[in-house]
Amino acid sequence: MDLSIVIVNYNNSKLLKENLQSIYDSTHKTSLDIIVVDNASADDSIEMMRNNFPDVKIIANKENLGFIKASNQGLDVSKGRYAMLLNDDTIVKEGAFDTLVKFMDSNSSAGACGPKLLNTDGTLQRQGSLTGPAFWKATEPKEVDFIMGACLIVRREVLEKVGNLDENLFFYNDDLDWCKRIKNAGWKIFFVPQAEVIHYGGYSTRRSFNKRMFVEGFRGGLYFCKKHYGSAAFQVYRILLIAFFPLALAGLTVSSAFRGFREYREKLEAYFRILKIALVGPIEYPWKP
Repeated sequence: MDLSIVIVNYNNSKLLKENLQSIYDSTHKTSLDIIVVDNASADDSIEMMRNNFPDVKIIANKENLGFIKASNQGLDVSKGRYAMLLNDDTIVKEGAFDTLVKFMDSNSSAGACGPKLLNTDGTLQRQGSLTGPAFWKATEPKEVDFIMGACLIVRREVLEKVGNLDENLFFYNDDLDWCKRIKNAGWKIFFVPQAEVIHYGGYSTRRSFNKRMFVEGFRGGLYFCKKHYGSAAFQVYRILLIAFFPLALAGLTVSSAFRGFREYREKLEAYFRILKIALVGPIEYPWKP
């Protein structure tokens, strides 16, 4: 088996169907093992897969375990020479996965790589930090520090050496952490623009404000900072979050005139939850959102 693809789904039947169909339609030279981990969807996701994609392996969770734990469930049963994390809100363009597998086969120093991500209108989707180099504009394969987890392929030997995703994270920052661990283990990471994948950019998490996900972004950021950059950097990050809290609160209050009260209340609760985490923690699991 060449490639095991792990997809985590939650109430996203329509896009998941398009995603799976695009994988089969666009991949011709690569043997595939597709594993979908469903986080207790209330829609028809599982029925849709059973009716339309009988070869897909389904792990049906009884509760939402979050992206990281669910991804690890899929990685644990994957068998391919390469393992891939793929968002359920992506559409794979012609030959993309064949190109990524061929690149990995031809570059033994590559521990991981990822494709060019496109917005739905065909424009380039930014990857990496706001202040980092714009590698996502490159036209030839380029070594990078980080690839978005929307589509990230990892060599089996790398997976066995660095391990699965860090379950102290829940949804965000997992790709940053994984890529950093891969680099620290001596492998290279590449951006491969010849492979293209359309990414809806978080459609499945943007339908409405999600307090847990919003808080998790900051909690996970604090955890990542302490894990990889030490106590000094962690303390600076904490202080900055605390210092900017009044400004964030003022901005939320002003913007509340244009938003519904329920969303304002949800965001207000999230802001105070972030402040509490910055002040007293915890930044590791278990924690209550």
